[in-house]
Amino acid sequence: MTLYHESGLDALLSSALVVDGNQYYLYGDAAYMIRPWLQAAFSGLMTPEQEECNGTMKVPRTAVEWGFKDVKQTCSTLDYPRKLKVGESPVCLLYRTAALVWNLRCCAYDGATSTFFKCPPPRWEEYLGLQEGGTGGVAADSADDGGQASASEGDGDGAGVLPAPVNLDAGSTADGTGGGADT
Repeated sequence: MTLYHESGLDALLSSALVVDGNQYYLYGDAAYMIRPWLQAAFSGLMTPEQEECNGTMKVPRTAVEWGFKDVKQTCSTLDYPRKLKVGESPVCLLYRTAALVWNLRCCAYDGATSTFFKCPPPRWEEYLGLQEGGTGGVAADSADDGGQASASEGDGDGAGVLPAPVNLDAGSTADGTGGGADT
């Protein structure tokens, strides 16, 4: 929850998710404070409509959880709660770094969540805010496709092309092969 508050999204979402007078919302975990723009599953004694809503949101929520799993697999050090103690190790920095690496990988190769929601990820320049002259993938895109070219479409400028994914475990070398004495 700290990352959410540090991001400043709470202040932005209150007005950003009102479109033509309709309040839209993000669906989050029960750990977040419920607001008109941030909702969670119903709990306790529920009406049939609330049970139906929870059932409808179960599959999309699972798809979003895939992203958290993928971040933990990118940096498996994050999957050792006994060793990750707030105040004793840089837990927040480790998670932010793993999430950044995973998101950059998804910009180049897509991910299960973006595929599930049929929502193509942004290009690196857009994700990192490096584009000149506006938002979207158009400014840095050399192809005439409205910024929708993926790395596999070969847009010719080299943007969005990554080498094979690298395992970021503490015991890995830069090429992801390990690096211990027995390799």
